[in-house]
Amino acid sequence: MLFKKNLFEMAINLAKSQHLDSDGLAQIFMQYGDHLYSKGNHDGAVQQYIRTIGKLEPSYVIRKFLDAQRIHNLTAYLQTLHRQSLANADHTTLLLNCYTKLKDSSKLEEFIKKKSESEVHFDVETAIKVLRQAGYYSHALYLAENHAHHEWYLKIQLEDIKNYQEALRYIGKLPFEQAESNMKRYGKILMHHIPEQTTQLLKGLCTDYRPSLEGRSDREAPGCRANSEEFIPIFANNPRELKAFLEHMSEVQPDSPQGIYDTLLELRLQNWAHEKDPQVRPGQGFRRKDSSCRLHSSVLVAAFHCIP
Repeated sequence: MLFKKNLFEMAINLAKSQHLDSDGLAQIFMQYGDHLYSKGNHDGAVQQYIRTIGKLEPSYVIRKFLDAQRIHNLTAYLQTLHRQSLANADHTTLLLNCYTKLKDSSKLEEFIKKKSESEVHFDVETAIKVLRQAGYYSHALYLAENHAHHEWYLKIQLEDIKNYQEALRYIGKLPFEQAESNMKRYGKILMHHIPEQTTQLLKGLCTDYRPSLEGRSDREAPGCRANSEEFIPIFANNPRELKAFLEHMSEVQPDSPQGIYDTLLELRLQNWAHEKDPQVRPGQGFRRKDSSCRLHSSVLVAAFHCIP
């Protein structure tokens, strides 16, 4: 009888006094919301639908406000859904799209800038993807850095913003294994744009790598070093930096892989082949004396038609 007369507030009070269970109350809230929605009172309707969260399927409410192009109301519903930790990745995508369409930067920042992990009620990677696609790079970078999504941080810096200096700085503060893998992945593009700084980081990575102070952990093992030979392809178009890298490795790390010495000798032979000064020796400064090195050196020298 009360429903037929649209006396929903009275029906709610009566249901509460009769200790109606939460499922029964949610049904009343939904009907009240539907009534207000049909009357065009979208603000009132969304408040009733919010009271059904946890009982009513969210898609029922979302579809209504999407169809009516009521982004503000949809945003209010989705915000509450997230606060109650009942949102999935699709809900996060939709809420962020609402913020970006409304150009509501303050709400967007409030949503992503939480003080602790326990306050984060959304899928971080999903949020990064949505913000990146919408062109909100600084917000996406904030999430990526604060939640240690290193790959996304570097993707945005290198592919979207083209901030090579910042990308290299970020890699330099990562733990050894992550710094090594990211230099293998992004070393060529960094070498192309900032060759000197990239070479410096590679020298450190292959000798006695320690993260920069801002990223250093007390648990970081000292003396980590990568296999220098694996980074030679990065220098394919940078012979000057390659020579500096190889010479550094041969001097500070005498037990460097054979490929370091072979490549350095090959570079010197190439230079020597074009050198007019007969006093310049291609193998000058080499420290390795083992037989395999001498044999390979002889092969390289012969290939360049030089006198060993």
